[in-house]
Amino acid sequence: MSPPTKGNGRVLVWDGWRGVAILLVLCGHFYDIPWLWEDRMGVDIFFVLSGMLMSVLLFEKRISLRDFYIRRLSRIYPAFFVYLVFACIVGVTYSIEFSWLEVIASLFFLRTYLPVEPGIWSSGLTIAHLWSLNIEEHAYLFLSGMTLLLVNRRIVGMALLLFAFGSVLLSFYYYSQLTAEDFKLYSIRTESAVVFIFFSAGYGLLARECQWTVPSWMPVACLVIAVMCYAHAAPDWLLFALSPMALGVTVNHLDQLPVIFQKALSNVFIRHLGLWSYSIYLWQQFFFEYSWRIPGGKMTALLLAVAVGVLSYYLLERPARWWVNNKWSANPVYHATSQI
Repeated sequence: MSPPTKGNGRVLVWDGWRGVAILLVLCGHFYDIPWLWEDRMGVDIFFVLSGMLMSVLLFEKRISLRDFYIRRLSRIYPAFFVYLVFACIVGVTYSIEFSWLEVIASLFFLRTYLPVEPGIWSSGLTIAHLWSLNIEEHAYLFLSGMTLLLVNRRIVGMALLLFAFGSVLLSFYYYSQLTAEDFKLYSIRTESAVVFIFFSAGYGLLARECQWTVPSWMPVACLVIAVMCYAHAAPDWLLFALSPMALGVTVNHLDQLPVIFQKALSNVFIRHLGLWSYSIYLWQQFFFEYSWRIPGGKMTALLLAVAVGVLSYYLLERPARWWVNNKWSANPVYHATSQI
């Protein structure tokens, strides 16, 4: 069964998957389920979808690297740059302590590495959430580089699973060597978190190449297992050892979910949240960190975060993406608004 689509070719359940992800992030920041690390789960849900989609673009559609980077640049950078400038203006205006090395490192997606102190979660700027963009951009570079060396999809898929396994082993090593607090910081570095992208990309390539099908209950069961991995009572190592596999299998078999789940993901509200998710993700951090200064507290801050995110999508993210693609992409197929 193919997942439902709109007339413009958008796969509705993919938008719905993003909608679930941003809902979890917002819930973790503005509400907080006591027993679940929901905001981290939301980010990892974004990661596995990104891995699947990048594998389709680079290893199945084999788009040119020029078009690949133009599409990545147009989707990520304009809204990201405006948000970072805004965060700096707030920092300067209110004499918040930060270094310009933080800003430069953020511009080049290196903030989880530079500077070491203060770490990205200890910065005076409202940029703690940008660690996830670092992971994504590093993965894009790695995956695009692989297209220059490997062509056979099965070999690529197996190589990516091997890299994912290596990431898990490395995380186990640091898990045994570091304190719980230090390991939490290590878990947002590329060599740890990239397992979600690599496993999803590798598994997806092999599943599509070998035409694997699974019973409809399997992606549901995998999603339940993934949720259990993010329970506060669960061992920390499940987050990097089991949840990437559970989420990766789920996202690659969304088209085999029971109809009731596909309809839920195709709900118009969830889909629109997914459409707006990147801009909401960028701007929610500011309102989250300053919710204590906003009249009405977290509820007002949440509504403002969504409203500003939606405005950012329609006034900045979407127009900038359209303009960059139409001006620089050599292939008109990529000029239209895309999910990837």
